[in-house]
Formats: sequence, structure tokens, C-alpha cells
Amino acid sequence: MEKTMQPQAPAFILGIDVSKDSLDVCLADGGDGHMLESKFNNNPSGFRRMEAWPRQHGCEAGTDTLCYLEHTGLYTRQLVHYLLAREVRVWMESALQIKRSIGMVRGKDDRVDAQRICRYALLHQREA
Repeated sequence: MEKTMQPQAPAFILGIDVSKDSLDVCLADGGDGHMLESKFNNNPSGFRRMEAWPRQHGCEAGTDTLCYLEHTGLYTRQLVHYLLAREVRVWMESALQIKRSIGMVRGKDDRVDAQRICRYALLHQREA
């Protein structure tokens, strides 16, 4: 009987709300779901700062991390290349899929959107 390898659950999840100029990031511990938030520039220096930030909280942001973000086209391209070059697992989902899973929500706040993205990833990480 052949065994299939189940992907290992990520130790950490980074939920990222990507906009033209900034990245609102929510870091969740895959075990207990504890969340922390921060904001970075959407450029190479911001990516480096974003990579260093989780280390302060025990996350190496490598193969044990699932980075989850909405597909926003051009604004995500540089970030995705940066993360994949560092062997971070990247999962992109359509914004519509996330919104449908959450239901009707009032207001627009990038920090809260990063939290929602992170929660969605925690709930659906097996599908990644």
C-alpha cells in the first residue's frame, strides 16, 4: 500500500493585505492562533523589514511559514518573487473568495483585512 505524504501544517501564518504602497501584515502562530500586526512598505526595503519582523517573535519566515495573500495583480508580483526566493510557502487567493467566506462586512481597514486574511488561512490551511 502506497502512503501519501500529507503536507506539514505551518508553524506560522503570515496574512498580508497588499496595496500599491504598503503591506499590512498579520502574523499568527499556527498552534494557538495568537496574532500580531505590523505595516511595511511595498518595496524591497519593506520586504526585508517584513522578513526581520517575525524573527522577533520566534518565526524564521522560511519553509515553516505559510504566507497568504489576496491576488492583487501587479502589486503582489515583487513580493511573491521575494518570498519564493526565500523558500516561504505562498498561497494566493482571490479577494472575492475571501470576502464570500467572511460574509457582509462594513468598512474598509487594511489592518483588519490582514487579520481576516490570516484567519481565513488558519481555517483553510489544509487546502494550501
